[in-house]
Parts: sequence; C-alpha cells; structure tokens
Amino acid sequence: RCFSDFISPGASEASGRLRLAFASACLPHPDKAHKGGEDAYFANPARRAFGVADGVGGWAESGVDPGEYSRALARYAHEAIVASGDYGEEADLHQALMTAARRLHESQLLGGSTALLGQLNGAIVSILNLGDSGAMLLRPALRTPPGSDQPLLFPRVVFRSSDQTHYFNCPYQLGSSSTPIEAPDFIRIRVRTGDLIVAATDGVFDNLFDHQVQAIVARHLGGAWRTGASVEPQLQGLATSIVKQAQRIGQQEDQKDVITPFALAAHSEGLPFRGGKLDDTTVVVGLVCGAPAGHEDQGEMEEDLPPIHNLVR
Repeated sequence: RCFSDFISPGASEASGRLRLAFASACLPHPDKAHKGGEDAYFANPARRAFGVADGVGGWAESGVDPGEYSRALARYAHEAIVASGDYGEEADLHQALMTAARRLHESQLLGGSTALLGQLNGAIVSILNLGDSGAMLLRPALRTPPGSDQPLLFPRVVFRSSDQTHYFNCPYQLGSSSTPIEAPDFIRIRVRTGDLIVAATDGVFDNLFDHQVQAIVARHLGGAWRTGASVEPQLQGLATSIVKQAQRIGQQEDQKDVITPFALAAHSEGLPFRGGKLDDTTVVVGLVCGAPAGHEDQGEMEEDLPPIHNLVR
C-alpha cells in the first residue's frame, strides 16, 4: 500500500511539478519578545522558496536592534527571489543574497545577520547558507525499533548542513561593517514526494540534536505515515513543537546534567559550558508534495497562497 505522502518502495517517481507545503513557528527570547525577537523568516509557496535569518546579538551592545537588520535582509532577499521571473522559474539564490546586501548597504542600516535561503525547482532543492542557521532534509524510511520485529516509518537524515564560523559562536554573517562577505555554502539536493525540509536558526540547532528533531518529526507525522492520511495538516503542530522544545531546553542554562549541541561545541573548543542556550527559536518546515488531485493548473493554485513571514512588525 502507499505510505501516505511519500513514495512507497517500488513505486515510480511522481510525475509533474512538485511543490512545498509550508508551516513555520518563531518563539523569541523572552527578554526580546516585546520587539519581536531577532530572527526573521519567510516561506513562499508560489515560488517554492524559504529563508531564515538570525540577527547578530552583539550589535545590541551598540544600541542597534539586530532584529531590524535580519528582517530587512530576509525581506530584500525574498523580494529578489520574487522579482527573478515567473513563478516556475529558478531564482539565483546567491544573487538574491547579494541584492539584499546591496540594499542594506544603501539603506545604511546598522547590524549583522546570518542567512539561509532555499528553493525547490523540479526535483532539486537548492540551499544557500551563510553562518550557523541550518537545514535538514528528512525522508520517511522503514526502520525496525530495538526489541521489535515490526518495521516502522522513521525520518532518516538525507542531508544536514554544516555551520560556517570564524571561531566558536562567531558565525559568518552579512553586516554593515566593511568586512568582505564570506562565501556561503551552496548545495543542491534531489528530493522526492514526502521529503521534509527543516530550516531553522541556531536557537533550534544549538539546543536540539538532530536525533531529537527526528524524534519530534516522528511523533507528529508517524500517525499519518502509518494510516496513509495526509501529512500536511500536521505541519503546523510540528513546527510549533520544534521551537517550543528548543526553547524549553534553552531555558535550562547552567544545568550540568543537560547536554546540548552548543555545550558540546564549547567543550570541543576547551570552553566550560553546560546546559541550554536561551535564544530566539525559529523554524520553517517544508513538505515536498505533488499537486493535489483536481488541480491541473498548479501554478494558479500556488499563486493563490500568500507568503508566510514575520518581516513586518
């Protein structure tokens, strides 16, 4: 039988245009909630594009709101993607980032931010990453749990981005200083129906190990995978759970029995750090889907879907 929204073993690849069904969630640091936090994100179903940006907190010491810079960066990058052509055309993500950098320079807005941009074109997802936000591509696959002879569907990691940092907790970034822009990573990944993209700022990946994200995904989508129900209605709950769990762990600062990716990274640099790292937590999840039955003109359907974002306060 077919396993819900993904390709069953032995089934042929889906024909026709693929799309991304999105959900997002953003939970600001409690001390920054009054100004909307310092993370920015967007997801545009019509362009099958998404992005997250994380304002560099160090600028706050100079009286600058890092969130204004990250939101402007994401807004300019999104506008560049939309302006790149018709909805079905592939955008140049590197050019979109450079356009955002130019407009930020022209605006004389102070600040700095990491950036991750992505787009689905045909069966290829392109991801451009500058800094320490991250992206995972998960694919439901049969896996037999310990002590059982019954395989279950579990999201395995097909791709995971790597952080770009100068040194511990100092990511590559786009900024208003005269420092040259470092080269972002650019990756292309072949996807198929049912794959799940998880793009998040470091507030998520500093506090959640990849296997913890996989477990959250399995908890939210496993029922639909087992029964053959639609996965799309579960996406918003999934996004919300990811940011809540990341911030819940982040609030356990200085707890010596709490091990996090951030603590392990600090330890590898010889730095004493235990517990969570409280921060803004932002995620965009995108499910790779085929066009729903009865929607021959998928372009028209996608154009009716508004972008999801927090770019305007």
